[in-house]
Parts: sequence; C-alpha cells; structure tokens
Amino acid sequence: MIPEIGQILLIVALATSLLQFCIGIGFYKKSIINSGVVYNLSAVHSSALFVAMVCLAYSFLTDDFSVLYIASNSNTNLPNIYKIAAVWGAHEGSLLLWIFLLSLWGVLLSFSRKFNDQTEILKLRAVAIMGLVSFCFILFILYTSNPFERLFPFPEQGRSLNPLLQDPALAINPPILYAGYVGLAVPFSLAIASLITINDHQWAGIARVWCITAWLFLTGGIALGSWWAYYELGWGGWWFWDPVENASLMPWLVATALVHSLVVTEKQKLFNGFSVLLAIIAFSLSLLGTFLVRSGVLISVHSFASDPERGMFILALIGVLTGGALIIYALRVKKGEKRSLEILSRESLLLLNNVFLCSAAALILIGTLYPLIVEMLDAGKISVGPPYFNFVILFPFLPLVFFIGLGVFSTWNFTSKNMVSSIKWVLGLSLIAGLVTAFIVFDYSNLLTTIGIILAFWTLISGLSPIFRKTFVFRDIIKVLPMSLAHIGLGLTILGVTVTSSYGITFDESLRLGQSTKVGDYTFKLVEVNNNKGPNYDAKTATVEISLDGQEIAIIYPEKRIYDTNSPSMTEAGIESSLRRDLFVALGEELGGNSWSLHLQYKPLLRLIWLGPFIMILGGLVRIYLAKPLTRSMS
Repeated sequence: MIPEIGQILLIVALATSLLQFCIGIGFYKKSIINSGVVYNLSAVHSSALFVAMVCLAYSFLTDDFSVLYIASNSNTNLPNIYKIAAVWGAHEGSLLLWIFLLSLWGVLLSFSRKFNDQTEILKLRAVAIMGLVSFCFILFILYTSNPFERLFPFPEQGRSLNPLLQDPALAINPPILYAGYVGLAVPFSLAIASLITINDHQWAGIARVWCITAWLFLTGGIALGSWWAYYELGWGGWWFWDPVENASLMPWLVATALVHSLVVTEKQKLFNGFSVLLAIIAFSLSLLGTFLVRSGVLISVHSFASDPERGMFILALIGVLTGGALIIYALRVKKGEKRSLEILSRESLLLLNNVFLCSAAALILIGTLYPLIVEMLDAGKISVGPPYFNFVILFPFLPLVFFIGLGVFSTWNFTSKNMVSSIKWVLGLSLIAGLVTAFIVFDYSNLLTTIGIILAFWTLISGLSPIFRKTFVFRDIIKVLPMSLAHIGLGLTILGVTVTSSYGITFDESLRLGQSTKVGDYTFKLVEVNNNKGPNYDAKTATVEISLDGQEIAIIYPEKRIYDTNSPSMTEAGIESSLRRDLFVALGEELGGNSWSLHLQYKPLLRLIWLGPFIMILGGLVRIYLAKPLTRSMS
C-alpha cells in the first residue's frame, strides 16, 4: 500500500508542477494576481515529493522486496543507515531525490522576500519555469524510472546495495552535490524570466545569492567526492578526471564565472547578456552531468545506471530545455550600451577571468565527450585520460590564477594609479615564499612546479592583503572577507595540488608478515593480517606499524572487505594524516606464504586540497550573511 501512495504522490506532483507552470507563465495578462496560487502550488508540489521520498524510505526500512528498486538495492542484512542512503543510491531513487531538491529550491524561491513590487513578476515567471523543469523530469521518472514499480513474484531476499555506496561520505555526497546541480536552476529560471519580462539587469542582484548558494553545495559535493575517492577506492588519488568528476567540475567552473559576472551586472550594469548566457550554460551543464551519470554511456566508478535508452530521454530533455532557453535568449536579449573599459579595471579583469574559466570548462567538455562522439561515429573506441586533462588545463589555469590575484588590487571603472605600488610587495613576498618552499623546504623538482608554488602564494597573499589594508576595522574587513576567504582557499588548494603532485611518493610492494619497507623517510612494517566480521561484510584487516628514524609514530589498519559473493572486494585504506603530510596504506591481494601486496603512499600537504574548499565555503557563507540586510530592505 505504501508504494501505491508514493506512486499517487508522484502523479500529484506531476499535476501541480504543470499547473505551476501554466498559471505562472500567464494565461492572463495580469497573471500577477495568481502569484499566491502559484506559490502555494509549488509548496504542494514539494510536499508531495517529500512524502513520496518518505514512502520509499519506509519501504526500504521494512524490506519490501515487492518493489523492484528495493529488491535490486537492499537486503535484510543492510544496516539501516545504508537503507536510508539506498533511497538515492541507484538510478530511480537518485532521480527522485534530484526532483525533490529542485522542488525545494522552487519553494524557497516562491517564498523569498528578496523581491519588490517591480520584480514580483520576475519571481512568478521564474517559479513557473522551475515548474516546467520539474514536470519534464517527473514525466521521465513515471515512464522510464519509476522507483515504486512492483515486482511479481517478489524474492524473499534482495540484492545488496553497491558496496561503493556503503560509506558515510558517499551516502551524504549525492544530496549535497544534487543540491548544487539543481540549485543552478534558480539563476537559470531568473535569467529566462528576466528575458520575457523586465529584460534588464535587475535580476542579477537577486540571482547572485542564489548562485552563490548553489555554488557552495557544488563545492562541498566535489570536495567530499574527492575525499571519498581518496580513501575508499584504494588508489590513493584525490582526482582521476573521471567522466562523472568532470560532470561536476564543469558546472562549478561556469557557476564561478557566473557569480563574478553577476557582480559586474549588478554593480556596473554591464555584461547582462553574458550573465544570462552563463546562467543557461551552467544549468545545462548540470543537466549534462545528470545525463552522464544516469545514462551509462560513459564508464565510471561513480555511475549509477547503464541504460542508454533512458539516457537518450534525458538528452532529449536537455535539448528541449537548453534549446528553448537559447532561442528565447537569441530573440529577447538586448545589446548593452557601448562603453570603453580600462584594461586593468575590475570589470575588465573579471571578464578576462570568466573567459579563462569558461575555456577550462570547454576543454574538459571536449575531453569528456570526445570518446562518446567517436564511438557514435563508429570510428572505434578511445579513452581520454589524465595526460590530456593535466596538460590542457594549464593553458587557461595559469593565467587565470595570476589575474585572480591582480583583480584584488583593481577598482571599478578605471585603473588604479597605485596598483603597481600595491602589488609589488605582494609579488615580492610571493616570489620569496615560493622559492623558499620549492628549493629549501622541498628539493627543486622542475620549473612548472616552482611556478605553481609561487602562484599559490600569490593567490594566498593577495587574498589576505585586503584584510590588512582595512586597518583592522571590523565593518570594513567583513565586506572584503568573502573575497579574501575564497582566494585564500583557492591558494591553499593550488599549493596542495602542486606539492602533492610533484613530491608525493607512490610505492607498490609485497611484504611478508613482520617484513618492512621504506617510503621516503618513513618505514612501513606489516605486523599481521586478521579476519574480522562487520555488520554485513567479512574483512581481512592488516596491522601496519609506521616509524620515522626508528621511532614508532602510528599503527594503522587497512582492510579488504567482501560484502557478498557477487560483489568485488572493497578497499578501506589505512591513513595516518596531519596537515603536513599523509601516509597511506591499501591492502592488496594475498600472494601466498604469508605475503601480501600493499599500496603505499607519502603525500605532502595533501590536506590542503580539502582545506581550501572548506575555507571557500566559509567565504560564500559570509557573502550570503552579508546579503541578509539587502533581503530585508527589499521585502
């Protein structure tokens, strides 16, 4: 009975989303009078989807294997926490979560107070557009990916959830990442609503906070996914240029460009058409990410589906939504007034940085989709891996990082006469810190590594400089804090990536019990390997002692887990970490004679890679906090 209730609620959500669009887009010229109806419909729409999610979760917890989705992704031995995670752990449930989060963004927009009488029509149309997006995807779920589909006859025992997903980090990663994906629907809807209503820059100030919020979720989701891949997959890497990783990075890059473009549109009334286009592209790339993850057309350890037919349905939706938006853009966008820009003004540098960000996204898109295009043309099968991405990303990224630091010292409308004197001490400190780190702290590796370290310190110190220039007046510091934290976080991430990539040591070794080996200055000793039993898995657990100069510094316990006979063994790495370095051990296969293969790593400054995004998120939260007075003043 519970699955049937969920099915009915999906149909209710389908109907309310259609009404939300039809009434909101305006059958009547004065449809503003229907705004209350539209906003209430969005609340009903979201409530129906929420209760449907609860119905699915209840069915998981009660082991209702008469539901095909549950029988395929759960069993009675699965811990309850992972039964909840299984709600979005595979194709059908994850799309239900996607649509629910989209509806939640719609409700937040509906009852937002960041609108006045002049922009109320903008909100109404935006909520209507979000209803249309939701309608399309609910239709897709009902006809191709219904999570409440019954199975007859149903089995007494279901299959287990994908072992890769039986991890706390990946259990919470999809909701965070999806919140970022679908959050980009808000600036997208506001941009299209602006084109068909007021058709000027007024939407930018409103969309900016929504875009930052979505960007925060994307940043957190990407960082959490990177952390999971590091300790769970057993490779010890933090980024693999996997198609699904790329699918989240591309909208993040364009959303970053959009945030900066909206600043210029709001404050200088420039680049309105460019901002609208970026909003369309950012959300379109999030839809493309859904296509890549859900279709199975590209192989990935993160993929949730392998049904190209359903993927083509999503591809058709992308064509309708993106194509329709671009047609409206082509017909309605206004040409901005011609204004000359000083080459080093803030608006010029922001535009230049946005070009680099979009170029990086385009290069990643080419590398991600090229194998698919070649296969579609029956030209064989190829793979595009890290060598391509690591090489091409340098061309937009190196100048981007330099101009990001330079932009801190720029001003609106004109070039600051004091820019040279302002940056010379920052540039000098960056050079000194970079050279000391590259030559003294770490042995010199190569020129590119040295440049990367110098640029990291350039970003860090230039990010700190606005705080010190405000002479420690709190009111002035808090205004520049979001930008400073974002740049500091980026600098830390660049430093971590550069040092880890250049000075990290990876070593594969076979050790007998009691035998040891050295990785860098550290000695790893395999003490013993024992059998252990978890709640729904059997494990081989190794005990590894780590010492430095004969002094024991840590004991870690890497594991090899077997969840069931149909699943491959899973690796749980043993990690001893500090801000200065990570020591990593992954247990491999038993080789006989009490000998085991081990994957060993020494990674200096690795934690900076994840500390950086955390600091960037703090900067975004401060920016949202600073927008609260504006919200109250416009209510």
